[in-house]
Amino acid sequence: MKPSARSTPLLLKLVLFKKLVEAGVLFVAALLSLAGSRHYQQLPQLADRLGTGHRLVLEALARQEMTMSPGRLEITAIAAALFAVLITVASLATLGQRPWGEKTLLVVFLTMLPLEAWDLVREPSWLHGLVLALTLLGTVLVVGELRQATRARQRTGSR
Repeated sequence: MKPSARSTPLLLKLVLFKKLVEAGVLFVAALLSLAGSRHYQQLPQLADRLGTGHRLVLEALARQEMTMSPGRLEITAIAAALFAVLITVASLATLGQRPWGEKTLLVVFLTMLPLEAWDLVREPSWLHGLVLALTLLGTVLVVGELRQATRARQRTGSR
């Protein structure tokens, strides 16, 4: 099936660019977390080496409470990496006007909405509000694009 002749709106392209950047950051964080889970057992030696000269680092580690086990950290890192790949595939497919791209992107947006809303409730900040607003905007834009595509298919089907 050939791609449609319609173009992706500029506003949606900007939201997709944000999603691609977000996916890149998420993927890098996932890789770093995965590497961290591999070296989890070495944290006490690292703390000993840092000593009193790096008290701020030690305090930050203590504040984080290090409650995540290596196995749980590894699973979280793998899930985050897979989600980053899904975001990237959905964004690029939408930009490439693949018929399934917008549907996949809508699933990504709908998956992220509750998480971003929870972040805003848990830690209210303008940044969390902006991220939630952009996700809502992206959701509305993708739903609009899907409706427009459905109407165009119905028009061509009724001829």
